[in-house]
Amino acid sequence: MSRALVRLLTLVGLVAAVLVAPAAGSAPTNSADAADLRFFDPGHIVSDAVFYDALAMDAGAIQHFLDYRGASCVDGAMPCLKRYAQATSTRAATNLCDTYHGAGWESAATIIAKVSVACGISPRVLLVILQKEQGLVTATRPTTRQYQIAMGMGCPDTAACDTQYYGFANQVYSAAAQYRRYQVNPTRYGYVAGRNNTIGWHPNAACGSSTVYIANQATAGLYNYTPYRPNQAALNAGYGLGDSCSSYGNRNFWNYFTDWFGSTHSLGGAALYAKAQEPAIKAMVGAPATSFLCGLSQGGCYQLFEKGKMLWTPLTGAHPVTGALRASYEARGNENGGLGYPISDPSCGLKDDGCYQLFQNGRLYSNASTGTWMVRGGNLELWHTHALENGPLGYPATDEIGGLTRGGSYQVFQGGKIYWSPVAGSRVVSGVIRTGYDARGSENGGLGYPLMDTACGLRDGGCFQWFEGGTIYSSNSTSPQWVFGGIREKWDSLGLENGPLGYPTSDEQDALGGGRMQTFQNGSIYWSPRTGARVMSAAMTAGFDARGGIGGGLGYPVSDTVCGLRDSGCYQVFQGARMYSSASTPVHRVFGGISEKWDALGLENGPLGYPVSDETGGLAGGGTYQLFQGGAIYWSPTTGAQPVSGAIRDAWAAAGAESSALGYPAEDGRWVAGGISQRFQHGTLTWDSATNTVTAS
Repeated sequence: MSRALVRLLTLVGLVAAVLVAPAAGSAPTNSADAADLRFFDPGHIVSDAVFYDALAMDAGAIQHFLDYRGASCVDGAMPCLKRYAQATSTRAATNLCDTYHGAGWESAATIIAKVSVACGISPRVLLVILQKEQGLVTATRPTTRQYQIAMGMGCPDTAACDTQYYGFANQVYSAAAQYRRYQVNPTRYGYVAGRNNTIGWHPNAACGSSTVYIANQATAGLYNYTPYRPNQAALNAGYGLGDSCSSYGNRNFWNYFTDWFGSTHSLGGAALYAKAQEPAIKAMVGAPATSFLCGLSQGGCYQLFEKGKMLWTPLTGAHPVTGALRASYEARGNENGGLGYPISDPSCGLKDDGCYQLFQNGRLYSNASTGTWMVRGGNLELWHTHALENGPLGYPATDEIGGLTRGGSYQVFQGGKIYWSPVAGSRVVSGVIRTGYDARGSENGGLGYPLMDTACGLRDGGCFQWFEGGTIYSSNSTSPQWVFGGIREKWDSLGLENGPLGYPTSDEQDALGGGRMQTFQNGSIYWSPRTGARVMSAAMTAGFDARGGIGGGLGYPVSDTVCGLRDSGCYQVFQGARMYSSASTPVHRVFGGISEKWDALGLENGPLGYPVSDETGGLAGGGTYQLFQGGAIYWSPTTGAQPVSGAIRDAWAAAGAESSALGYPAEDGRWVAGGISQRFQHGTLTWDSATNTVTAS
């Protein structure tokens, strides 16, 4: 009969007994009292069911246990047990152990698991013996000697160790085989179950002995391996030293086993039974619907009840899973799914009648309006900083959803999303920023993944969030808009939303010639490879747009809008012209020869003042003109740009201007005796200041 089948039949018998009554004896059921040596029974140190439970832990569970107990271990002359590995030899089957199949390289956890199955000894027993003999489970900087005699096999108290048993794998196998030998030949050794035995307190015979009725074979095996009983001083000392007649091997076996794995007299079923007797748990799960079933991963057991199920492992203890939490847990693969085993009981009474439960690898949250969803890892940590279900995110509305670009994931909550990426970890995207992000393709769009949580509290109810590819801004009066690159840098230098431009009112857009532009509440920013990013005020933007923008002759701005001129004037330089405005004049364009002439006359501070029109063409001979506050400038291919103003301009205009016999002005007006004279192509006009008359000559 296979050992697995023997174990299953034994377990069924044990379960039947446990269902009738709690485990017999004085072992505690409360974990708080687990290592209380008042419950140490010298005649029944460990039950046969526990001692010979070869499938109590698989290699993975043993490795997890070693990692946990040896977390602080630092390698010494030999590696820590959690990292130890060696080549092993095949050992043929004997009357004690089944075949052990060797391998080229096996971890300590694998060796322990394979020996347990081959020889029918609990891996928990082997782990405890490794600890009580050489402290290898928790030892730091272990030595070669500790591995040579790891289980104390072949090392009597009164003689040197037998070298034929040296070596870790050899020690584990030989010790397990020896305990099996005690079981197979129970009457051949000094201590026998089912009768009174005289057991010494110490190797020193002068310390005396006591009579102990050994109740079972596993306890007899412990005494045959370590033939001393701990005295009261040893028991009073816990893990410490007693007196000169104290021995510690069997005391420490009980101590370590109880602290690490619970009762030495029951399997996981007893822990499940004890948990189910708690009044609150009994009301939660109801009556048992099945017996205990063990052999799960990590040495776990479970039991079904009327209204739920209970799961147990040595590391997590026993916990029920009920209702919607149970349904969700089972849908995720129970203990073999992403959650692992429960590590708390269900807890309800949260906001909106919510419930939650903690598991090894995350939590489940349940709510009538959102369903039941798992939160774990970085998402759980970030959600916790936002006050969990009581914060702005509310309850989860999906599980974490993976498969995004570059290995990212996201999870939807009532009040937003949490995105995880290898770039920035977990980040919240919420509110209108989330709306804007989704509309722009989320992580697959140009924005990429978020680099921070959504942040609000800016002026006018504003919010913003940084992403790999830029920033989204929104306010009470502006929808979410994306700002990045050179335009973002320019806006930043102006004070962002607190600067003169205010919030963005559009995303960045393509412009002619490979440039970009973006509008804001109070203007715009244009960028091109040649000119960089330049700011235009709202008035300049309106004038620019009215003149056809980049393609209308102005080209890109090569300066920002500059204000502070007289009469609250502003100007801006473009590739193809300049534009000016003032409190009393709208935006007008000035360029070419007329612009040069106006410059020479002192711009807005000269006699002409600000332009009051754009340049107008279509005149005789291909000429153009532009009106200013104090006159006009006319240009022709023959005469160039010349100003004309005042009474001379009025008389010239009355005569037909450039179409008259005078033609275009040929030079600026000049002061002469009694007035101003200005020469035209075909004559001269003179203004007499005394009579305020203009005469031609």
